[in-house]
Amino acid sequence: MVTTIHMLSEYFREPKPKKEEEQEEEPLWTDRPLHVTQPEASSWTAAVPSSVKGLLGSCVVIPCSYNYPEPSKSPQTFTGIWYNDNDQVVCHSDASQTLDQFRNRTKLLGDLSKKNCSLMIDDLQQSDGGTFYFRIEITDYDKYSYKNNKVSISFVNTGQPDLSVQEEVKEGENMSVSCSVFHSCPTYPPSFIWSHSGEQHDQTQQLHEGQWNSTSTLTFHPNRSDPNKPLKCKITYHRGLHQETSKILQVKSAPDIKTSSKCSSENGIIKCDCIVESEPPSMVYFIFGDRVMQSSKVDMNGSVTTGTLQTDFGSFRRVQCLANNVVGYDNILLSLPVNGKKDLGCTDLSVFT
Repeated sequence: MVTTIHMLSEYFREPKPKKEEEQEEEPLWTDRPLHVTQPEASSWTAAVPSSVKGLLGSCVVIPCSYNYPEPSKSPQTFTGIWYNDNDQVVCHSDASQTLDQFRNRTKLLGDLSKKNCSLMIDDLQQSDGGTFYFRIEITDYDKYSYKNNKVSISFVNTGQPDLSVQEEVKEGENMSVSCSVFHSCPTYPPSFIWSHSGEQHDQTQQLHEGQWNSTSTLTFHPNRSDPNKPLKCKITYHRGLHQETSKILQVKSAPDIKTSSKCSSENGIIKCDCIVESEPPSMVYFIFGDRVMQSSKVDMNGSVTTGTLQTDFGSFRRVQCLANNVVGYDNILLSLPVNGKKDLGCTDLSVFT
């Protein structure tokens, strides 16, 4: 009998406290309402950036998610409210409750039933600067203001876009360039317009602290007319604000000898002009018989090089013009004047190689 009583007393004795290392950790948040007693339940918490930066005249988005202690019955009706530091209603689920100066400029972007409380402020004004906080009201359950999770809004000028271009590319090769800019309005991301045609792909990526990055990538095949021309990227923000950035394309091209190249005679003196377009400029040579001669005169105008040779060609009827640079070469056969008259026509020797 004594043994039985001893066992029952041990059974009903209060449990021993857990050892220090076994005790449950206190949650990191400090604003948990007193009526939440279950340690395993969710608490009144919100995740927002401490600050966001917006472009005046454009829009800004405050990303926001919130949590609350799970009730025994799933709630059906949620009312979301954003206040500024003067406790004025900046945005309300019922738009008629929103302060006039914010009405039609603010919007709850998320689904409150899915714990998304993100806020957009459009046509950002100087008077919008300051701090903001969120409040949730759940019908037939509870309500809570997340005053310990305030967000401040400040203003920035248009950020300098980053235009990334390959240092050098050859004519006809595949070329990709990108233009990117930071912003704070993913609802209306900036648009991009390129000065060059090609395949364009735009994307927006969320970074941190309410900042996003939008990038436009253009893929194209540069041609002979592109070298030393500016490639422009024009960025237009929400509500028409825009800026532009550019870089000079460094496109290398092989020599292209123009059919306007010719030999002529004046006062019995024969002169041959070989006109070449290339980037970088070409070296121009003249070949007749076993002689290889450099130009006696060189004129350069942009990507066009004119090599001129004035000499005694003897009895030769034709002279070969050869141009080359680091990319490639080209050649052409020029006719020499006969008896003071030019033998019309020239031949592209590349057809024989």
